[in-house]
Parts: sequence; C-alpha cells; structure tokens
Amino acid sequence: MRKKNWLKSFRLNIHAPGTGFALMILVLTQIPVGIKNAAEVACIGQTSNKIWKSEKNHADANMLAVQRCNGRN
Repeated sequence: MRKKNWLKSFRLNIHAPGTGFALMILVLTQIPVGIKNAAEVACIGQTSNKIWKSEKNHADANMLAVQRCNGRN
C-alpha cells in the first residue's frame, strides 16, 4: 500500500489565527470551571465515604455529601 502525502494537499486557511485565538480563549475560560468541578467530585467522594462509614446508608450519604460539598449545610 502506497503512502499518501497529506502535506501535498494541505492548504492554509486565512481564518486559522482567529480560530486558534478563539479556542485559546475558550480553554482559558473553562480551566477554573474544571478545577472547581474536580474539587467538588473529590469532596463528594470523601464526604460520602465518611458518612457511609458512620450511617451505612448509601442514599443518605450521597445526598448529604452533595449538599455539604456544594456549600449547603
């Protein structure tokens, strides 16, 4: 099977710099959201485990963990 030279048919797009800039802005605005969500998931897992060890009830443990980690007491 012959290799196809994909660079031969490659054409530059005049909109590429603007697209790259827009993607960079999207990434930079989503980083704080991703960090916050990762922290919440870790908090929910740890809190749920602690509650479950004491109460042995999965439904209540998960519900209470989500409430505590989202800022509600």
